[in-house]
Amino acid sequence: MRDMKALIIYHTNTGHTRQAAQDVAEGLKGEGLDVSIQAANDAAGWDVADQSVIIVGSPCHAGSVSIRAGVSGPVLSLLKKLEPNTLTDKIAGAFSVNCAYGGQKTVDAIEKHLQAAGARILQQGVVIRAGVPFSLFRGPMASEKTREQLREFGYILACAAKGDDRTAQ
Repeated sequence: MRDMKALIIYHTNTGHTRQAAQDVAEGLKGEGLDVSIQAANDAAGWDVADQSVIIVGSPCHAGSVSIRAGVSGPVLSLLKKLEPNTLTDKIAGAFSVNCAYGGQKTVDAIEKHLQAAGARILQQGVVIRAGVPFSLFRGPMASEKTREQLREFGYILACAAKGDDRTAQ
């Protein structure tokens, strides 16, 4: 079996979404995937040719009431660069960190872009709570219970990439 790779793209202002990306990576690595984590504002584009799994994470901005559906600018910019069929045969997923509400709308918007590029969404994205509203300060960390949800999310996507769909919902 070929080495399976996963790419996690995220954006963060306070570090919460980076921590969430690292938690998702733990779940993927636990199933033997080679994982790369890349900040969206450091990414010139998508290098997806060798990736089996693509996961995108964004903080929820302004409760998802904006025209961007709460997706951070750097993440949205990368998503808009995806051409149709760019992610064909790739398993993809999304996660969001919010402090109050709107995270599911952020996840839904990311998943819509991933699907438009041909990706398969096999598991509903994860929304976790951390931080404080309208702040650039770190605020409260995610609970261990929600961090475990992120690791489980990574595990489920890794299993799906390996052809073991027993865990997919």
